[in-house]
Amino acid sequence: MRVTVGVNTSRDAFQWVHLGALALAVIMLPWSTAFLSIAQMLLAANWLVEGLVRKDLAGRFKRAFSSGPVLVFLSFLALNGSGLLWTEDMEWGLDLCRILAPVLVFGVILGGSPRLRTDELRTILLLGAWSVVASTFACAFLAPPDADYRALSHFISHIRLALLLAFAVAVFVVYYPQASIMWKGLHIAAAIWSWTFIGKLGSLQASAMLVIILAVLVWREATRWRLRWRVAARATLVLVPTLALGWLAVEITVRYRLPDRTLDAKAEVTAGGERYDHDLTNPQTENGQHVWTYVAWGELARTWERRSQVPFKADDGRGDPLYGTLARYLTSKGLRKDSVAVMNLTDAEVRAIEEGTASLQGQGSRLRARFDEVMMEWERYRAYGDANGHSVTMRLEFLKAGWAIAKDHWLAGVGTGDTRPAFAAQYERMHSTLLPEWRLRAHNEYLTLFISFGVFGLLWSLFSWCWPAWKLGAWRDPLFIAWAILFGFSCLTDDTVETQAGATFFALYYALLVFAAPRKISALNEAPPTRPAPGAARSV
Repeated sequence: MRVTVGVNTSRDAFQWVHLGALALAVIMLPWSTAFLSIAQMLLAANWLVEGLVRKDLAGRFKRAFSSGPVLVFLSFLALNGSGLLWTEDMEWGLDLCRILAPVLVFGVILGGSPRLRTDELRTILLLGAWSVVASTFACAFLAPPDADYRALSHFISHIRLALLLAFAVAVFVVYYPQASIMWKGLHIAAAIWSWTFIGKLGSLQASAMLVIILAVLVWREATRWRLRWRVAARATLVLVPTLALGWLAVEITVRYRLPDRTLDAKAEVTAGGERYDHDLTNPQTENGQHVWTYVAWGELARTWERRSQVPFKADDGRGDPLYGTLARYLTSKGLRKDSVAVMNLTDAEVRAIEEGTASLQGQGSRLRARFDEVMMEWERYRAYGDANGHSVTMRLEFLKAGWAIAKDHWLAGVGTGDTRPAFAAQYERMHSTLLPEWRLRAHNEYLTLFISFGVFGLLWSLFSWCWPAWKLGAWRDPLFIAWAILFGFSCLTDDTVETQAGATFFALYYALLVFAAPRKISALNEAPPTRPAPGAARSV
């Protein structure tokens, strides 16, 4: 049998399967972990069988394991494996190593295979981007009306979906077509839709990361511009975030303003004669007005029971206490919380409150609603130290516990699998206000690595992520820069590589953009394996 191996003019069956498996992996990432595993098994089986058929199996492993960048990348998995040596919870530790299997699969196979052609990589990345867009239409169709932002992500975590959508925007921009008007329009529409769906998911993080990616790429591109335009662009890139941070600081300060302490002394009463109650320790506001001032609890409860079939002390459609939703809604309208305000609500407003609409602002964008929700969490946390059930402020408690563990085990860490018992013990020691169901782990990949392997393990992990990309010139690639920003920032608020989707997002795209992406050999310190010249043939 004669197999022809060509760079441009021909692809044999093994090459087609190799490309197909990579395409299947990026396509299935936002859809199914089962098919994601099948794609990895297909990729590995094809690589091994091809090595046997070509009598080059040993050479393939030699190329992969003799490459410095590949070995350093694989050392991240080896570090997690070595952490089992001082782990007591072996079951959890082994499960974490299993989750990181994509590091081995994609690192070895793409590190030991010829680099992809430009058109091959473009096709694979675009298939992944279009698949993410398609998944959002399926999510929108399957989500119930007025769904919570978490329910909008039907197949994977909404956090991971937002990351994939943000990377899809970068792919659509970088691979913007130059010829076809139709494809230009489709790329623009897909990028806009992706950013819009990120807004629907309420992902402040992904939205911020997209802005950062844009800023970084403009900063790099400005090196080619005339001096005055370069200075203007870079000055703008410095000024805008500075003003945004200043606005955020003012917003936080203003929102934490406590109610006027003289309110109780005024002893004001409602039209029905009930005295208003004021919680002077709660800074929570809606539209600039304090929620828990001017509350006539008796009137509020009695009048609501006349307007609605949903009990005053029940939960609304989103699972929050209805009385709180009602109080926030009335405050957002600038009304006091009494019988007159409730009776003036329209039937549509009553239904909206029953369903969980807590503010007139909630009828705007989800990003704005999510920002207000985060600010409310922060206000409550500062006032009472209560973070239960609030994703952002709970992370502050996770960080407190995690940092305490890291300081106690700074040299070698607690091992790969002992983060859970370490956190459970720390919460008890610090008498955490978190309820048992909310006593979770770090939700910060960097801190988790510090806790697991100590300071030197953390530093090596960062080295294993950064050095191979630098060595092979990936940091010159705008797509890799975009991916690195997304991955790096995601690790600040999540244990990104401790889920299958997160670990695959890391290993697959890293290997594609570092080990498999076309590179100018003259720009590299180490040349990758190459395919035989066009027309070359090998007899098997």
